Amino acid sequence: MQHILDRLAAKIQQTDIDQRPSQTVYMEDVLDPDAYSEILRGLPRDGRGAENSLDLTNPTKRTTQRLKPEHRPSRSDMRDGQHKAQIKANDMAHILDNFGHSVKVLSLDCFDTLLWRKTAAPRDVFALLADNPTARRLGITPYQRISAAARAYRAKLLETGSRQIDIRDIYRSFTSLSDEAQAQLAEAEIQAEMNVCFAFSPCVDLIRQAYTRGIKIIVVSDTYLREGDLRRLLTRHLPADVMQAISKIYCSVDYGTAKSAALFPIVIKECGVPSSQILHIGDNDASDVQAPRELGMHALHFLQFNRDVANFLRLQHAASSLIVMGQAAPETMALPRYSPFRPVFSVADLQPYAPETMIGYMSFGPVLYAYAQFLMDEVEALQQRGKRVKVFFLLRDAYLLAAACEAYARRPVGKPVRIRKFVAIAASFKTRADVDYYISGIKPKYYSFHAIAEQLLLPPELTELLIRIAHRSSDPQTSFHELLHDDDILELIFKHSAALRVRLKRYMSKELELEEGDTIILADTGYIGQTQQYLIRTFKEELKIDILGRYVVASDEPHRPANIKALITTPWCDHDLFEQSCTFKEGAVIDYDSEGEPIFEEIKLSDRQYEKVANVQAECLRFIRDASTFFGEAGVKHDHSVLQRAAHAALFRHVYMPIEAELEYFKDFQHDKLMGPDRRKTIYSLETAFKNVKGLPSPYRLGAYETRVLGLDFTFSALMQRGFQLDLVSDDMDIRFTPLKICVGKEQESRGFVLRAQHLHDGYFFVMLPYVSGVSVKMLLGEHYEWLQIEKVQLLNHAGSVRSDVSNALDLKEIDRTGEIYRCQSEASIATIRPVDLPQFPTPHFYNIVFRPLVLRAHRALLA
Repeated sequence: MQHILDRLAAKIQQTDIDQRPSQTVYMEDVLDPDAYSEILRGLPRDGRGAENSLDLTNPTKRTTQRLKPEHRPSRSDMRDGQHKAQIKANDMAHILDNFGHSVKVLSLDCFDTLLWRKTAAPRDVFALLADNPTARRLGITPYQRISAAARAYRAKLLETGSRQIDIRDIYRSFTSLSDEAQAQLAEAEIQAEMNVCFAFSPCVDLIRQAYTRGIKIIVVSDTYLREGDLRRLLTRHLPADVMQAISKIYCSVDYGTAKSAALFPIVIKECGVPSSQILHIGDNDASDVQAPRELGMHALHFLQFNRDVANFLRLQHAASSLIVMGQAAPETMALPRYSPFRPVFSVADLQPYAPETMIGYMSFGPVLYAYAQFLMDEVEALQQRGKRVKVFFLLRDAYLLAAACEAYARRPVGKPVRIRKFVAIAASFKTRADVDYYISGIKPKYYSFHAIAEQLLLPPELTELLIRIAHRSSDPQTSFHELLHDDDILELIFKHSAALRVRLKRYMSKELELEEGDTIILADTGYIGQTQQYLIRTFKEELKIDILGRYVVASDEPHRPANIKALITTPWCDHDLFEQSCTFKEGAVIDYDSEGEPIFEEIKLSDRQYEKVANVQAECLRFIRDASTFFGEAGVKHDHSVLQRAAHAALFRHVYMPIEAELEYFKDFQHDKLMGPDRRKTIYSLETAFKNVKGLPSPYRLGAYETRVLGLDFTFSALMQRGFQLDLVSDDMDIRFTPLKICVGKEQESRGFVLRAQHLHDGYFFVMLPYVSGVSVKMLLGEHYEWLQIEKVQLLNHAGSVRSDVSNALDLKEIDRTGEIYRCQSEASIATIRPVDLPQFPTPHFYNIVFRPLVLRAHRALLA
């Protein structure tokens, strides 16, 4: 026994000498099954191999001592190797010039350098794998794949002291599966990688440039793919001449060691040249730069993005995980997060950039690129079926869509036309059924007597008379409908509609040059396709044409046209800012003259807004041109599903996770249909958000941009409640409360109650009390509070509308007030809500009291 103890003591002493504190790692850290970083280390290239960060000593330095003298770096070599530490995509074209003739071997990292993925992260490949028929049949999930890799790494470490596993080791962790099933899954993952990868063209050009200079080219990768598997992957995506130029592929799993350990010494030895004549380029600073430089190699850190772009993409990828809540019929929560435009952003070198670049180049540009490919593919498919296709972009909102398609196709696509939803509906009334069809489609929150009468082309003086008569009834809405069914009223509607129909048809015949049998595509931002819907009802049979709709965003409403398609289908319409950014500077079409020329209303939006829109549009088109050039030169055309999900994520992120620059840029934007009578109302108001959140119990209903400024916890809560239609009330959302004692009734008959005021936001609480005519309400504030802030005391009707604000009409007893701040002098301090003179209505009314405790009375500290 003693000799064992002595031997272990000596070993501990030697370990203390050898070990380097900065690289110490404890076994419990290595074996932690929940260490997600451990899992990621096993992914091709992005994992870098576990030894990147788990080496107990510095094996690179140790191995350097074992190199033959002719391969050891001299001090001058080490100094010469310190060229520019970081490079970006645009630097690659000139890298070899910077080294002159000193480089004899060009070494490239593989994943995220030479090969990129269309997904946001390597783990998204596992979501694609889960959709493979074999994986579906076996019930394999992304989590299982990640867990299997983690166990395989731990097992290899215990077995050999190394963590270099191959893909088949991972699937051997699925012990319930047969050897055949395990092999099938490994092959399915390789195929998934093949389907998601593509060559990064700046690196492709660099290889060609090096080959013409007589430089040897190798690929060095930390990966669990063996050389044969990685060669298959590279052969699939690299041009034949580039693949032939690569003389050797080094995979860490084949050599049992990572780049940060002993792989580069092996590379140097096999290349047969001094380390100072080898240039390595990769995207990981530790394994691709520090490790080779310790050996005297030239090494450059390929920086894909600057920090701002990387942070933006991180938000974008988070949004990609959330779009399932905004999809029409989500099938699974494990959707791959596609990010096909990352290489375009890398090549663009977006530093520095303005807000319009973030909005146009990085957000809306990708959406419009995806739409342009979608539309062009639709046109081609119809033409292959023998259809005579004509594309018409509906101004004003489709202006940018037309420009985007032209930038993508490098030629004009279709023609902009001026047909608006208002005139399409107004021209459709031929029968009473047409009138009822229009009215039945109006949702209650949009119901307006004046708007309906205007849409039915009724004169203003007649409209006012009809509304006055309707309001004399106990059911004004039903009465208004009955008045519209009057024969004389219907005849007037049909007459005006027929006249407009003639003018609209004249415009269409002249501007659209329609022929019988034409297939018409109406291109627009969306949403339900009502312009298309009413044009079909009115002109399809008369003109004998097919009218299709191809939109950026479409609803999944059951009454939408059957022949509608969209890039994105969602039950939510939250894209006002995107729509405004696509628009053209002119007034809305309100009619056509006798010759069919459009008549416009005045322009309502400000010149400043149109200037901002123009800047965003310019950046959108710049992105589309850049992306078309990049993917064209790379020979890459993305599948529709890839672009569709990327576009949906871009819009989703913009709406629900906007960055500060976007909030500032769009803060004054207006919608000409929603400006309000004073024309001041903006699409969103951050100030209103802070005000409303202090008066709305959860679940609250704020606009997406307005919710964002309150914090992502608000945004995510609203998304969850909305997306999954959760049946939650305010009591479910927050159990915090504070007491409020009240007395209701006359002095002799009053009754006291202690109510639980519920928490709202930022320390504010609210309580709702029923209003009783002629009865006062006493709030015994002094019993619980010394200081408090009363935000509002309002009288609301049953719909929540404010009938009266009584905050300034409180009778105060032993209370000092300064603005909203109330100081209670004693426990007897009372604030009384005087009875409000209110006509009797059949519907109930309520007092809404919102307050914030500041200082509790010491012996009554009951705040939950």
